[in-house]
Amino acid sequence: MGHENNCPMLQSSTKQIFLSKINSDNMPQTLLACVFLAGVVSAVLIVFVSSFFGELSYSLFNIRKEIRKTNNENLHFGTSMIWRGRQKTAMNQEVKKEALTALNLAMDMYAQGKNEKALKLFQHAIALDPLHADILNEYGEFIEKHEKDIVLANHLYSKALILRPTHSKAVINCKRTMPIVEEIDQTCFNRIDKKRDRLYKIPSNHPGIRRAKKETYYLHIYHTNAIEGNTLTLEQTRAIIETRMAIGGKSLHEQNEVIGIDAALGFMNNSLLGKAGNINLDDILEIHKRVLGFVDPTEGGRLRRSQVYVGHFKPPPSKELPELMKEFILWLNSEEVSKIHPIEYAALAHYKLVTIHPFYDGNGRTSRLLMNLILMQAGFPPVSIKVEDRYRYYETLEMANEGDIRPFIRFIAECTERTVDEFLLAAVEHSSNDTLSLATIPEVSDSDQRRIIINNYP
Repeated sequence: MGHENNCPMLQSSTKQIFLSKINSDNMPQTLLACVFLAGVVSAVLIVFVSSFFGELSYSLFNIRKEIRKTNNENLHFGTSMIWRGRQKTAMNQEVKKEALTALNLAMDMYAQGKNEKALKLFQHAIALDPLHADILNEYGEFIEKHEKDIVLANHLYSKALILRPTHSKAVINCKRTMPIVEEIDQTCFNRIDKKRDRLYKIPSNHPGIRRAKKETYYLHIYHTNAIEGNTLTLEQTRAIIETRMAIGGKSLHEQNEVIGIDAALGFMNNSLLGKAGNINLDDILEIHKRVLGFVDPTEGGRLRRSQVYVGHFKPPPSKELPELMKEFILWLNSEEVSKIHPIEYAALAHYKLVTIHPFYDGNGRTSRLLMNLILMQAGFPPVSIKVEDRYRYYETLEMANEGDIRPFIRFIAECTERTVDEFLLAAVEHSSNDTLSLATIPEVSDSDQRRIIINNYP
């Protein structure tokens, strides 16, 4: 073979031995070259891809990209929108082509008045390519005109603009629908406020209200743990809180999670609700200290010191947490949040804290407790995100990651309204001789003294 004549003189004796071994085995020269070249190319690709996706994963959740603060003329969304870049995966061209074909067929069916077929084709196109601005915009127009769902339509227009800010049709559609959607959202907030205000007129010692407070307390502890995978039932959760006795056949870890949330709620009720001044970092750390206090006391109440991974989500590096939490606390107490509705404020606080992911464990539970602290300070009962709603909870959080946090705010508003309705209904059901009904509960003005509704919980 002429392989040695085509190579430079080798300086290393190791390389000479290796080369002689190759020659002795009569390995084909072209095969050797191909194997070597393939190895080099693979190594370069691995380094490049890992570096690229590592940076992209972190940029997806970079909390420093604050709420977009621009005016309606430029079609940005103020405190209702948080931009998060979405990781785009390479899409098969055949799939993209099929998605556009489905879009064109959907538009044809719609033009012919075949709305049911059009809907299925639009949904098929979205399923194939959920990040195509044209598909999102056209589907939004169909939803607005045929389904009469202007809120969902506006979400689709907004998502199209996030993906392609210069999309002219999406710009027009978003400008046109945005004021209507904002009015719908404000109407929802006003309705919930009126229900809360009616609740103030019911005496705090009313038997129905007292029972509702107690049940809400147990429900929050049960649901916030169940969302994280805790398998204890509501009855078992209640028994642990009331008796402090272990449940046979259940792990002590899960039972200690119940005691931790109970301790955190007690701390909030006794120390934070009546506290003068702003929420500070120590308040959040003290809440977390109790959440993990009976599960992992060494990690409770301290920021994580290493990188963690949550599925495909890579939280910020631990070295950046002090600065991120400082920025978060500044935002919590800023002039900006005083101008938004308490439900929106609570939802944003939840989202921002869980995105920073400052703790080794217990981030979701601590974020939900912080959300409830803000709601209770505004006079609302503590809200439970039910384990049955876990899919919608995560789905709306994912929508926030993609750029539109309004679906998450609406979800929290629904949970809040449901809780207030349960309190009002409990008051009516436990009223003797039908002396109390929802219609007879007078409303109160904003100037009335507001009492924290969580008082006298267990």
